[in-house]
Order: sequence, then C-alpha cells, then structure tokens
Amino acid sequence: MGEKLFSVSYDDGTEQDRRIIALMERYGIRGTFNLSSGLFGKKTYIRLTEGRGRSAAVRDESCPGLYVDHYILSRQEAVRLYSHPNVEVASHGTHHLVQTNLTREEAQEEIAQDVKVLSELFGTPVVGHAFPKDTFNDRVLDALRGSGVRYARRVCHLQRPRDFSFDKQAFLITPTCWQLDPFAEELLREFIAMPAGKEDSVFLMWGHGYELDYGTAEGSFERLERMFRMVAAAKDVRCVTNRMLFE
Repeated sequence: MGEKLFSVSYDDGTEQDRRIIALMERYGIRGTFNLSSGLFGKKTYIRLTEGRGRSAAVRDESCPGLYVDHYILSRQEAVRLYSHPNVEVASHGTHHLVQTNLTREEAQEEIAQDVKVLSELFGTPVVGHAFPKDTFNDRVLDALRGSGVRYARRVCHLQRPRDFSFDKQAFLITPTCWQLDPFAEELLREFIAMPAGKEDSVFLMWGHGYELDYGTAEGSFERLERMFRMVAAAKDVRCVTNRMLFE
C-alpha cells in the first residue's frame, strides 16, 4: 500500500520564512527552503500590480502598486532559522541567475559553489535544487548532477494536475500546485479525501514567502495556516521534505 505524502518548497530565503516555519512547527509540516548563498542579507522589494509581483530595487512612489519586502536573511539568521528538524535546505543558485544564459563553466560555478557553501553552513550534503525562474538547459542539468544534486524542482502556475502521482526516479520534479493557485485549497481537500492507492501519492506545494504578504484571498498567511491545519488533521497524510520524497 502506498502513502499519501505532503511537502512544501519555498524559494529565496526571505524574512517571511520565519513565520512559515513557525506554522510548520505548530502543525507538524515539513518542507524545503531553496537558498542563494551569494545573496544573504540583500534587501529589495516586490511590486504587486494587477495580481503579479515584479522585482524592484527601491520603492518608487511614482509607480503604482503594493510594495512587499523582499528582505533575504543574513547568513547568521539563515543558519539559525533553517537548522530546524522540519526543514531541508536546497540550492537556488549562488546569485539567482537566469541559468539558460550561463556558459557551461558559469553554470558549474553558479551551482557547485552554492551547493558547497550551503552544505558547509548547514553541516549536511545539499542534494536538491530549485531553478530560478524555471530556467535550465542541458548545461545546467550537467552542472547539477556533477555537484551531487539528486533532484531539481521546477515551478507551476495555474496548472491543475491530472493526479497526485510521483516518479521517485525522476530528476526533474514538478510541484502539484503553486500556493497562490485559486484551486489550491480545493485540490488539497481532494488529496486528503481520497483513499491511499497502491503507489505513493504526493501533494507538493511551492511558493515564495513574500507572496503571503500580498493581502489577497490567495496570498495570505491565514490561507496557508488553514491548509496546514487541514493536513495536520488528516490521519493518513505524512509530512516530508522534498528530499524525503526520494528516500
């Protein structure tokens, strides 16, 4: 008999992750945080306009929209926060670059350095990666495998999955949903309500911590807590990190 497995995956390592991990601890949720070791302590903003978030170096009052802090934790803060039993640390590229723009040598340096630094910081081998802006090619995949990475997570937006199947042999993994997908809660209810099958079923939700400060129906900590509470109340759902999906 297979298991029903739930996991989350968050990118960028921003200050909002403090609140996410507090909720994870409260409800027994496990997940993975994808960090860029070359950006520790960097402070920028996300400008929300027409429902879409865009990076902004400064707050520009002449440009309309809601500005949300995109404050990346310092190295010391990151070590304290992510050294948590419910958390796996994975790579997000040293400088969060568009990886399809990199030469083979640049891809190797961007990925291998991030894996090395994070592994040393957290005292455990980093084996996961999340593609910045979902950008990759064969050069990037070669660099990942050469750095000891065992899986690489993609992104999805507004793409309702056909089922909750999961290929443990795959290198590229696509999440079940984005936390801002309007159907995410309904989809989670379907996952919780269905019986376990012969093979494992997986619900993997990805996102960014800053999205929970949007103050929208989908982008709120209240919605996230509601979903975590649903998972915690489910008797046959086991919470895992992304790495644990392969183990």
